[in-house]
Amino acid sequence: MDENKPISRRNFFGVSAAATAALAVGGNIQSVFSKETACPYKAPPINGQFPDDFWWGAATAAYQVEGAANEDGRAPSIWDTFSHTPGKVVNGDTGDISCDQYHRYESDIKLMAELGIKHYRFSISWPRIIPQGRGKVNDKGMDYYKRLVDTLLKHDITPHATLYHWDLPQVLQDKYKGWESREAVKDFGDYATAVVKNLGDKVGHWMTLNEISTFTYNCYGVNQRTAHAPGINLNSKKEFYQVVHNALLAHGTACQAIRAASPRKSFVSVAENYESYVPVFETPETIEAAKKAFMREEKNGGIIIPILTGKYDEGWLQDVGANAPTILSGDMNIIGQPLDELGFNCYMGNYVRAADNAKGYEVLPFFPKYPRGNTNWLSIVPESIYWGVRLVSEAVGATKLPIFISENGCADGSVMNSNGEVLDIDRIMYYRNYLTHLHRSVTEGYPMKGYIPWSLMDNFEWQQGYSQRFGMVHVDYATQKRTPKLSYQWYKEVIKNNRVM
Repeated sequence: MDENKPISRRNFFGVSAAATAALAVGGNIQSVFSKETACPYKAPPINGQFPDDFWWGAATAAYQVEGAANEDGRAPSIWDTFSHTPGKVVNGDTGDISCDQYHRYESDIKLMAELGIKHYRFSISWPRIIPQGRGKVNDKGMDYYKRLVDTLLKHDITPHATLYHWDLPQVLQDKYKGWESREAVKDFGDYATAVVKNLGDKVGHWMTLNEISTFTYNCYGVNQRTAHAPGINLNSKKEFYQVVHNALLAHGTACQAIRAASPRKSFVSVAENYESYVPVFETPETIEAAKKAFMREEKNGGIIIPILTGKYDEGWLQDVGANAPTILSGDMNIIGQPLDELGFNCYMGNYVRAADNAKGYEVLPFFPKYPRGNTNWLSIVPESIYWGVRLVSEAVGATKLPIFISENGCADGSVMNSNGEVLDIDRIMYYRNYLTHLHRSVTEGYPMKGYIPWSLMDNFEWQQGYSQRFGMVHVDYATQKRTPKLSYQWYKEVIKNNRVM
């Protein structure tokens, strides 16, 4: 695959108002979305209802639920290695068995059908498909996903496949240091081609990568300990930003590969936990400050902005200075491939106010006792889901790019009672508040397509192992018994009534 060859089957959609908005903040609107799938404005729904075609779904990821780590030809990923390294994961937990969905997918899909969801986001395990990272496809691994997809379609559930949810084949980490090398870009493109050729007749919605910001910022440090696999300590910030740049190139290359390999119309997106900036009060100057922060701040200006505009934000480039990545000819064209839709992983956000400084804004800190979702990193900011949608339109200028929530959730603090119930009212509170603000984006005409929360079921929560539970279905890991929680029943009513309950 020629990684510098731009996709030729998509035309960029030009709208003068959107272009003006983008240029006003230093962006480039040309590659934000593809014309064929631009989401038309819809009249706001009444009585608190979501649109009739609104997506209700749930999400999981391969290493977190599948198990079967050593079956049917699957090879180790960096997370297999990391979780088996003493001291890396709470309680020494691993994903070897996890929820055993590899063997229990049929009963899990019945739980989805009973819940009423019509959309399921899952990821495909690269080391299950191509155990050596490059080269021969493992037919048994591919057959598993064919069975999974067939069973979803049998229950009228639309599959949404993520090509990479952090499980890089360990062999590529050993061979060329994984994402530190541009070799990973080509290998990822070839892997994407193989998957889409085999599954593209039945899967139409594809996400290239999940949370570039997480699998770079949490995995590669400079003179600091990192919490996620592969846990690499780099020598400089420039090396770090080059890792991020390589991941961005992999995203763009996969966009090209999906469209070239798909036998049907495909909808290409990325699932990114980009930062949402909430004006601490909605005055014109504070909203303007939020727009500036959205474009420039660390994890946006260097990740979601180049994805959406084909350019790194100029303010971000000023901030990183000589540490900016080395950019080869054609790189930004690859990174800025047009999207058909955008997946927004929203858990929290940041409050911002206008300030008399060079940037024109100030991001406000969270104080120690600020409300959190049963984990120290998750500050509860319900407005962030609305502003994360709105600022894609108003800061970037992507006014017609369809957006869906590809993750949203919290760990619950409840335990199973003597009646066998899990009364996770904290999760209901969290979902209800975020959905209320998401509904605002729908009523104001922003192109919001759906809500796919994290997660369908409790699972392996990365460095926290099984100590945190993000699921609407309780999993007894010793017996693999599934028990729907109170939040499952609540979400079932939301879907049934098509509104926040």
